[in-house]
Amino acid sequence: MINTITLDGNAVSVVTLPHDIGSAASVEFSFSDAVAIVSSPFTGQTQAQQWPGADMWTGTVTLPPLTQNQADDWISFLMECRGMANAFQIGDPMKRMPRGAVSGVPVVDGSVTVVAGGQTLLTRGWTASRFRLLVPGDYLQVGFRLHRVLDVVNSDANGKAAISIWPSLREVPTDGEAIVLNNPVGLFRLAANKRTWSSDYTALTRLSFQVMEYR
Repeated sequence: MINTITLDGNAVSVVTLPHDIGSAASVEFSFSDAVAIVSSPFTGQTQAQQWPGADMWTGTVTLPPLTQNQADDWISFLMECRGMANAFQIGDPMKRMPRGAVSGVPVVDGSVTVVAGGQTLLTRGWTASRFRLLVPGDYLQVGFRLHRVLDVVNSDANGKAAISIWPSLREVPTDGEAIVLNNPVGLFRLAANKRTWSSDYTALTRLSFQVMEYR
């Protein structure tokens, strides 16, 4: 099944996963940042230049041995992705809920201007003056993007909180936009146009595919 969403003014076709990604044998996430290092040939001193917004999720999904019916569903899904053209949504199946003591109904705080590429998410709607609402390693979703919390999140007397996140913001969030904390997912695409599966005498199919963040 394919749905169409609008992302930064562009239409994106999103393919529905045939089964919960939690049924995968393993999901390997990788993360990378774009940092250039320039070294002086005379002093050995270095300068680092980080490119905002160039950080990115990648990963590999490996499925357990599949029956013919299960394999048909997954192979059809991969074909429906049309190589790297279409998108799909996945999250971390081992971290479906935050470890922090969530209290309130958090949403994006648009009272302060932010830009795409920013590394801090401004929020409101938390219960006022609470500690450890989120903790490092928790995931959150804004729009169609998956982010990881880097520091302990506390709310102020007005129920506002600034959250240090990775990766950086892809789009400028809308004031009042929901912060998804349970079962958060991100927008991904296949990392290559070629897909392969294998079957053997057991009548089981083995399948894995690499993914990258949809940009």
